[in-house]
Amino acid sequence: MENAVRPSFSLRPANADDIPALVSLEESIQVAPWTPAHFQAELEKPFSHLWLLTDDETDSLIAGYIVFWDLGEGTHILNVGVGLEYRGQGYGKLLVRAAIRDAIARNQSKIFLEVRKSNLPAVALYQGLGFDICQIRKHFYSNGDDAYVMQYRGTPLSSDETQ
Repeated sequence: MENAVRPSFSLRPANADDIPALVSLEESIQVAPWTPAHFQAELEKPFSHLWLLTDDETDSLIAGYIVFWDLGEGTHILNVGVGLEYRGQGYGKLLVRAAIRDAIARNQSKIFLEVRKSNLPAVALYQGLGFDICQIRKHFYSNGDDAYVMQYRGTPLSSDETQ
């Protein structure tokens, strides 16, 4: 049996040309997916960051993405997505760590996010990265699901996490 070669991926900012592929990924993984207009709006906001994790060979295969806002006093992580075939390989962790590093570099005093209470793998990921549950928002999502509000507790990233 041959070993499959795992492609390498890098982070880069998204652009308008990426929206169709982003929407396709979003629709395959999210309960209430963002529309093209949602992603376009994020690209137009000066305080919004939309980063992609794309393959190094073609820069066209999107393994995941993260959307976060620089609010001056804090960073709000709005959306994180990783393709089903790339889950369990550390890509979600890589994306969130990148947003944390960016916030720390900009001296943000708070980093927070919302996550569906029912999304136990994501809750565990965020807790493992240093986020604590600080609030429950009832009926936060469009389908009525509750959300945990989680805040980064400021645990320094180890040297291998700051690379």
